[in-house]
Amino acid sequence: MLRPVEKQRVAEEIVEQLRELILTGRYEPGAKLPPERELSKRLGVNRASLREALKKLEHLGLVRIRQGDGTRVQNFMETGGIELVSYLLPLAPTSHPDLIRDTLEFRRIFGREVARLAAQRARAEDIARVRVAAERAEGDVSKSELFDIDFEFYVALTACTGNQVMGLLINTVRDAVRSYTPVLTQLTTPAEAVRAHHRALLAAIEAHDVERAAHIADEYLGRGAERVLSLMASGQLPPPEVRSNGSGRTDIASALAVEEA
Repeated sequence: MLRPVEKQRVAEEIVEQLRELILTGRYEPGAKLPPERELSKRLGVNRASLREALKKLEHLGLVRIRQGDGTRVQNFMETGGIELVSYLLPLAPTSHPDLIRDTLEFRRIFGREVARLAAQRARAEDIARVRVAAERAEGDVSKSELFDIDFEFYVALTACTGNQVMGLLINTVRDAVRSYTPVLTQLTTPAEAVRAHHRALLAAIEAHDVERAAHIADEYLGRGAERVLSLMASGQLPPPEVRSNGSGRTDIASALAVEEA
Protein backbone atom coordinates (compact mmCIF):
# COMPACT_ATOMS: atom_id res chain seq x y z
CA MET A 1 0.00 0.00 0.00
CA LEU A 2 1.29 3.47 -0.86
CA ARG A 3 2.22 5.86 1.90
CA PRO A 4 2.30 9.61 1.18
CA VAL A 5 5.68 11.30 1.21
CA GLU A 6 6.54 14.02 3.71
CA LYS A 7 4.78 17.18 2.60
CA GLN A 8 7.64 19.57 3.42
CA ARG A 9 10.02 17.87 0.99
CA VAL A 10 7.80 16.16 -1.53
CA ALA A 11 9.80 17.04 -4.66
CA GLU A 12 13.14 16.20 -3.06
CA GLU A 13 11.95 12.79 -1.95
CA ILE A 14 10.55 11.95 -5.36
CA VAL A 15 13.88 12.98 -6.92
CA GLU A 16 15.88 10.84 -4.48
CA GLN A 17 13.82 7.74 -5.02
CA LEU A 18 13.48 7.98 -8.80
CA ARG A 19 17.16 8.86 -9.12
CA GLU A 20 18.19 5.72 -7.28
CA LEU A 21 15.81 3.54 -9.30
CA ILE A 22 17.29 4.90 -12.53
CA LEU A 23 20.93 4.75 -11.42
CA THR A 24 20.59 1.16 -10.23
CA GLY A 25 19.16 0.13 -13.59
CA ARG A 26 15.66 -0.65 -12.33
CA TYR A 27 14.42 1.61 -15.10
CA GLU A 28 16.49 1.27 -18.25
CA PRO A 29 17.12 3.88 -20.95
CA GLY A 30 14.05 4.37 -23.12
CA ALA A 31 11.60 3.29 -20.44
CA LYS A 32 8.57 5.57 -20.28
CA LEU A 33 7.15 6.76 -16.98
CA PRO A 34 3.36 6.81 -16.53
CA PRO A 35 1.57 10.04 -17.53
CA GLU A 36 1.94 12.91 -15.08
CA ARG A 37 -1.69 12.83 -13.93
CA GLU A 38 -1.63 9.08 -13.34
CA LEU A 39 1.77 9.11 -11.65
CA SER A 40 0.87 11.92 -9.24
CA LYS A 41 -2.27 10.02 -8.27
CA ARG A 42 -0.33 6.80 -7.66
CA LEU A 43 2.23 8.59 -5.51
CA GLY A 44 -0.31 10.63 -3.60
CA VAL A 45 1.36 13.93 -4.48
CA ASN A 46 0.18 17.01 -6.33
CA ARG A 47 1.18 17.53 -9.93
CA ALA A 48 3.18 20.66 -9.16
CA SER A 49 5.52 18.72 -6.84
CA LEU A 50 5.84 15.89 -9.34
CA ARG A 51 6.56 18.33 -12.18
CA GLU A 52 9.26 20.01 -10.08
CA ALA A 53 10.87 16.64 -9.34
CA LEU A 54 10.85 15.57 -12.97
CA LYS A 55 12.45 18.87 -14.02
CA LYS A 56 15.26 18.24 -11.53
CA LEU A 57 15.76 14.75 -12.90
CA GLU A 58 15.85 16.17 -16.42
CA HIS A 59 18.49 18.68 -15.33
CA LEU A 60 20.60 15.74 -14.07
CA GLY A 61 20.27 14.08 -17.47
CA LEU A 62 18.28 11.15 -16.08
CA VAL A 63 15.02 11.71 -17.94
CA ARG A 64 13.79 13.54 -21.03
CA ILE A 65 10.46 15.34 -20.99
CA ARG A 66 8.78 15.88 -24.36
CA GLN A 67 5.27 17.08 -25.06
CA GLY A 68 3.39 14.31 -26.80
CA ASP A 69 5.93 11.67 -25.76
CA GLY A 70 5.86 12.05 -21.99
CA THR A 71 8.84 11.34 -19.74
CA ARG A 72 11.43 8.79 -20.78
CA VAL A 73 14.48 7.51 -18.93
CA GLN A 74 17.78 8.62 -20.46
CA ASN A 75 21.09 6.79 -20.72
CA PHE A 76 22.83 8.83 -18.03
CA MET A 77 26.26 7.74 -19.26
CA GLU A 78 25.51 9.75 -22.40
CA THR A 79 23.48 12.61 -20.93
CA GLY A 80 24.59 12.98 -17.29
CA GLY A 81 27.36 15.05 -15.75
CA ILE A 82 30.07 14.51 -13.16
CA GLU A 83 27.67 15.50 -10.37
CA LEU A 84 26.13 12.03 -10.72
CA VAL A 85 29.29 10.50 -9.25
CA SER A 86 28.25 11.58 -5.75
CA TYR A 87 25.01 9.62 -6.17
CA LEU A 88 26.61 6.63 -7.90
CA LEU A 89 29.43 5.95 -5.42
CA PRO A 90 27.18 4.70 -2.59
CA LEU A 91 25.58 2.33 -5.12
CA ALA A 92 28.92 1.20 -6.58
CA PRO A 93 29.43 -2.11 -4.71
CA THR A 94 26.20 -3.60 -6.08
CA SER A 95 25.28 -1.61 -9.19
CA HIS A 96 28.50 -0.02 -10.49
CA PRO A 97 31.47 -2.05 -9.16
CA ASP A 98 33.95 -0.46 -11.58
CA LEU A 99 33.13 3.06 -10.44
CA ILE A 100 35.41 2.94 -7.39
CA ARG A 101 38.33 1.93 -9.60
CA ASP A 102 37.42 4.64 -12.12
CA THR A 103 37.18 7.27 -9.37
CA LEU A 104 40.60 6.33 -8.01
CA GLU A 105 42.07 6.40 -11.52
CA PHE A 106 40.59 9.85 -12.15
CA ARG A 107 41.86 11.12 -8.78
CA ARG A 108 45.38 9.97 -9.58
CA ILE A 109 45.44 11.57 -13.03
CA PHE A 110 43.77 14.73 -11.76
CA GLY A 111 46.05 15.04 -8.72
CA ARG A 112 49.17 14.58 -10.82
CA GLU A 113 48.18 17.29 -13.29
CA VAL A 114 47.07 19.62 -10.50
CA ALA A 115 50.50 19.26 -8.88
CA ARG A 116 52.20 19.91 -12.21
CA LEU A 117 50.22 23.10 -12.90
CA ALA A 118 50.49 24.26 -9.29
CA ALA A 119 54.28 24.04 -9.43
CA GLN A 120 54.26 25.99 -12.67
CA ARG A 121 51.77 28.72 -11.74
CA ALA A 122 51.64 29.09 -7.95
CA ARG A 123 52.06 32.61 -6.61
CA ALA A 124 53.39 33.44 -3.15
CA GLU A 125 49.89 33.81 -1.69
CA ASP A 126 48.84 30.48 -3.22
CA ILE A 127 51.83 28.71 -1.71
CA ALA A 128 50.99 30.25 1.66
CA ARG A 129 47.56 28.64 1.51
CA VAL A 130 49.08 25.24 0.70
CA ARG A 131 51.51 25.66 3.61
CA VAL A 132 48.63 26.36 6.00
CA ALA A 133 46.85 23.22 4.76
CA ALA A 134 50.01 21.15 5.28
CA GLU A 135 50.54 22.53 8.79
CA ARG A 136 47.08 21.34 9.83
CA ALA A 137 48.32 17.76 9.55
CA GLU A 138 51.23 18.38 11.91
CA GLY A 139 49.08 18.34 15.04
CA ASP A 140 47.41 15.49 16.88
CA VAL A 141 44.51 14.64 14.58
CA SER A 142 42.15 11.71 14.22
CA LYS A 143 42.00 9.47 11.15
CA SER A 144 38.86 11.17 9.86
CA GLU A 145 40.42 14.61 10.40
CA LEU A 146 43.59 13.51 8.63
CA PHE A 147 41.56 12.25 5.68
CA ASP A 148 39.80 15.63 5.39
CA ILE A 149 43.07 17.54 5.81
CA ASP A 150 44.74 15.51 3.06
CA PHE A 151 41.88 16.23 0.69
CA GLU A 152 41.86 19.93 1.59
CA PHE A 153 45.59 20.02 0.89
CA TYR A 154 44.79 19.02 -2.70
CA VAL A 155 41.97 21.56 -2.82
CA ALA A 156 44.55 24.22 -1.92
CA LEU A 157 46.86 22.87 -4.62
CA THR A 158 44.04 23.10 -7.15
CA ALA A 159 43.56 26.77 -6.29
CA CYS A 160 47.23 27.27 -7.20
CA THR A 161 46.53 26.25 -10.80
CA GLY A 162 44.23 29.20 -11.39
CA ASN A 163 42.05 26.86 -13.45
CA GLN A 164 38.38 27.46 -12.65
CA VAL A 165 37.18 24.19 -14.19
CA MET A 166 39.65 22.20 -12.10
CA GLY A 167 38.38 24.03 -9.04
CA LEU A 168 34.79 23.10 -9.79
CA LEU A 169 35.77 19.51 -10.57
CA ILE A 170 37.54 18.98 -7.28
CA ASN A 171 34.52 20.39 -5.44
CA THR A 172 32.37 17.76 -7.14
CA VAL A 173 34.86 14.99 -6.39
CA ARG A 174 35.02 16.11 -2.76
CA ASP A 175 31.24 15.80 -2.46
CA ALA A 176 31.36 12.37 -4.09
CA VAL A 177 34.15 11.09 -1.88
CA ARG A 178 32.31 12.21 1.25
CA SER A 179 29.75 9.48 0.59
CA TYR A 180 32.60 7.00 1.00
CA THR A 181 34.43 8.77 3.84
CA PRO A 182 33.59 6.25 6.63
CA VAL A 183 35.20 3.51 4.54
CA LEU A 184 38.14 5.51 3.20
CA THR A 185 38.96 6.80 6.67
CA GLN A 186 39.86 3.23 7.59
CA LEU A 187 42.36 3.24 4.74
CA THR A 188 44.02 6.56 5.51
CA THR A 189 47.77 6.50 5.01
CA PRO A 190 49.70 6.59 8.33
CA ALA A 191 49.87 10.13 9.67
CA GLU A 192 53.63 10.51 9.32
CA ALA A 193 53.50 9.37 5.70
CA VAL A 194 50.80 11.97 4.96
CA ARG A 195 52.88 14.67 6.63
CA ALA A 196 56.00 13.63 4.73
CA HIS A 197 54.06 13.72 1.47
CA HIS A 198 52.73 17.21 2.17
CA ARG A 199 56.20 18.50 3.05
CA ALA A 200 57.79 17.00 -0.07
CA LEU A 201 55.09 18.25 -2.42
CA LEU A 202 55.07 21.70 -0.81
CA ALA A 203 58.85 21.91 -1.30
CA ALA A 204 58.47 21.01 -4.98
CA ILE A 205 55.76 23.64 -5.43
CA GLU A 206 57.88 26.29 -3.70
CA ALA A 207 60.81 25.40 -5.98
CA HIS A 208 58.48 25.43 -9.01
CA ASP A 209 59.86 21.98 -9.86
CA VAL A 210 57.10 20.87 -12.21
CA GLU A 211 58.18 17.29 -12.92
CA ARG A 212 59.09 16.51 -9.32
CA ALA A 213 55.75 17.81 -8.08
CA ALA A 214 53.89 15.66 -10.62
CA HIS A 215 55.95 12.59 -9.68
CA ILE A 216 55.39 13.03 -5.94
CA ALA A 217 51.62 13.37 -6.37
CA ASP A 218 51.39 10.47 -8.83
CA GLU A 219 53.34 8.11 -6.58
CA TYR A 220 51.35 9.00 -3.47
CA LEU A 221 47.91 8.76 -5.09
CA GLY A 222 48.94 5.61 -6.94
CA ARG A 223 49.89 3.85 -3.70
CA GLY A 224 46.59 4.85 -2.14
CA ALA A 225 44.62 3.54 -5.12
CA GLU A 226 46.49 0.24 -5.09
CA ARG A 227 45.73 -0.22 -1.41
CA VAL A 228 42.00 0.34 -1.88
CA LEU A 229 41.83 -1.94 -4.94
CA SER A 230 43.75 -4.66 -3.11
CA LEU A 231 41.30 -4.57 -0.22
CA MET A 232 38.39 -4.62 -2.65
CA ALA A 233 39.79 -7.67 -4.41
CA SER A 234 40.15 -9.52 -1.12
CA GLY A 235 36.66 -8.57 0.02
CA GLN A 236 37.95 -6.50 2.94
CA LEU A 237 36.50 -3.18 1.82
CA PRO A 238 33.00 -2.76 3.30
CA PRO A 239 30.38 -0.92 1.26
CA PRO A 240 29.23 2.54 2.36
CA GLU A 241 25.81 2.97 3.82
CA VAL A 242 23.20 4.00 1.28
CA ARG A 243 21.07 6.85 2.54
CA SER A 244 17.53 5.95 3.45
CA ASN A 245 14.76 8.43 4.00
CA GLY A 246 12.61 5.90 5.82
CA SER A 247 9.49 6.70 3.85
CA GLY A 248 9.19 3.58 1.72
CA ARG A 249 11.33 3.55 -1.42
CA THR A 250 9.64 0.36 -2.56
CA ASP A 251 6.32 2.17 -2.52
CA ILE A 252 7.42 4.52 -5.27
CA ALA A 253 8.97 1.62 -7.14
CA SER A 254 5.70 -0.28 -7.07
CA ALA A 255 3.81 2.82 -8.15
CA LEU A 256 5.86 3.11 -11.32
CA ALA A 257 4.87 0.74 -14.07
CA VAL A 258 7.20 1.84 -16.85
CA GLU A 259 6.67 1.17 -20.52
CA GLU A 260 9.45 0.15 -22.87
CA ALA A 261 10.16 2.33 -25.88
